Amino acid sequence: MRVLHGRPRTPTRATAYSRGRRQLSSALLVVLLGLLAALVAPATASADPGDPNPNMIDWTVVDSFRGTAGNDIPLREGQSDCKAPQCNPPVDGFGRRHILEHGVVPDHDDIQETVGTEGFCVPAPDNRVICTNTDASLVVVYVTHNDPRSGDGRPFGIITAYYFLPCFQAAACPGPEQPHKVDTALTYTGTDSAVNGSPARLSAKLTNDFGTPVGERAVRFALGTGATQQTCTGTTTASGTATCTIDPVDQPQGASNAVPVAVSFGGDDDYNPSGTSAELGLTSPTDLDYTGVTHLANGTSARLAAELTDFRGDAVAGRTVRFALGTGDDEQTCTGTTSDTGTAACTVASVDQPLTDAATVPLRASFAGDAGYLASDTSAQLKLQYATGRAYGMSAHVGLLGVPLLEIDPQPDTGTVRTADATATDTPCSAAYTSPLLSAQKLCPEVTTTLAPGRVTAVSTVAQARIGLPGVPVIEVSGLTATAASQCGKATGSTALTLKIAGVPVNVSGDPNTEIPLVGGGRLIVNEQVPSSAADSGVKVNGVHLVLPAGGGEVVLASADSAMHNCGD
Repeated sequence: MRVLHGRPRTPTRATAYSRGRRQLSSALLVVLLGLLAALVAPATASADPGDPNPNMIDWTVVDSFRGTAGNDIPLREGQSDCKAPQCNPPVDGFGRRHILEHGVVPDHDDIQETVGTEGFCVPAPDNRVICTNTDASLVVVYVTHNDPRSGDGRPFGIITAYYFLPCFQAAACPGPEQPHKVDTALTYTGTDSAVNGSPARLSAKLTNDFGTPVGERAVRFALGTGATQQTCTGTTTASGTATCTIDPVDQPQGASNAVPVAVSFGGDDDYNPSGTSAELGLTSPTDLDYTGVTHLANGTSARLAAELTDFRGDAVAGRTVRFALGTGDDEQTCTGTTSDTGTAACTVASVDQPLTDAATVPLRASFAGDAGYLASDTSAQLKLQYATGRAYGMSAHVGLLGVPLLEIDPQPDTGTVRTADATATDTPCSAAYTSPLLSAQKLCPEVTTTLAPGRVTAVSTVAQARIGLPGVPVIEVSGLTATAASQCGKATGSTALTLKIAGVPVNVSGDPNTEIPLVGGGRLIVNEQVPSSAADSGVKVNGVHLVLPAGGGEVVLASADSAMHNCGD
């Protein structure tokens, strides 16, 4: 760029004519062109507001202007440059004297337009403001703060103002100068972090060598390098800012946890290219899937496992996963480190969890995240193995022609046992029950459960019993024991007794569901066994089950029931 402190008005600048601004004479243009070699760059043509040279300063205001916010911008008489050895250190001038020393004072309207138009001015160090008007080819530099030496309370004001002459063709540049373009600079202003799988907004500001925004130019952004590089392009606004979005970010997660972003302006007929770079902190989302056991049994070990993957579904190795089995005071925890396949596993040595109504135990696996990977977690409901059982001595519901003869609810009765722990009932035995139709002595029920492996055993014993109901022969039983035992994958039942019917001993084989027909149409079932349909394994055993004819009712002696649930695959 070639700089003039007096602007030539040429027929090629129609905007200057449209505003009715005066032309410089050809003689003045020759003089100004002759000064080109002696002109200093804008950065060295600015006075220091703190120059310790009060005797050389004339604070008289010769013209006044208003900034974009209505702020006061005076043009003072100022002072001329003072070079060594007259001034040591040298002093840069300011105001009208400084401007005239290098050319002519620009047109009042040009200065007002330049300092009063939004987007033309940018702040610089030392309270300076640099305003660039490319339409008028004018630069104005002013200072906003007050210098008490002026005595008038107004701001320091304009330091310098000069026209600059673009030279885009060799024929337009007299002398040995060759055409050249305006230098530019890029500053990255976008996000400082990126998340794989999510959008990232990149932005940068393009300015010229005066620090003024350059609009309507394409800026290219490149995230990453090599085959995984992602690019987008944005166009600068009036403020010089270009933005674009990479959506989604898809960059390899390296050990540095950072990804480079390169920003470039390719240049054009008016401006030289420029570039900048930055590093964005890179993180990747993760997904955690539970892959461990789905069934638990108290008193046994449980292998908990989960698979950690990134946003692409690739394994994430070397990360710690925490497992929590149960909640509150019952929580049991362990940790594992993910392998090359992304799997972390650990073992709870002995599960100890309460049995809930749903017979499930909550499991939560979590990865806390780190500098490269975002946190994730997962949960599951694991089924807890449990046992059920019941035992009672006898029960009877007998009627004749609609008239109840015998109503005995189960007794003595353990009630239904439901547990995931090792337990034993303590139901008291019944010494005797006596009636004309049914008598029994020493009835004892019991249900016990054990762990590792889980097992439930229900036992009911009746020392002696006599059934004497109308329409059936007398049945006498002694030494009756009914047993139902269940564990995962297996359920067994058995009955032992001595039996007499109508005073005659009956040999019982011991086979399940042995049925003995009775005179009068009744049925006597010995060692009755009914498999459980609501459990993984289970059986109900009735030692003796008398079914009366014509819907007359039934009598059960020594009943035992056991079952296992949530056994797993």
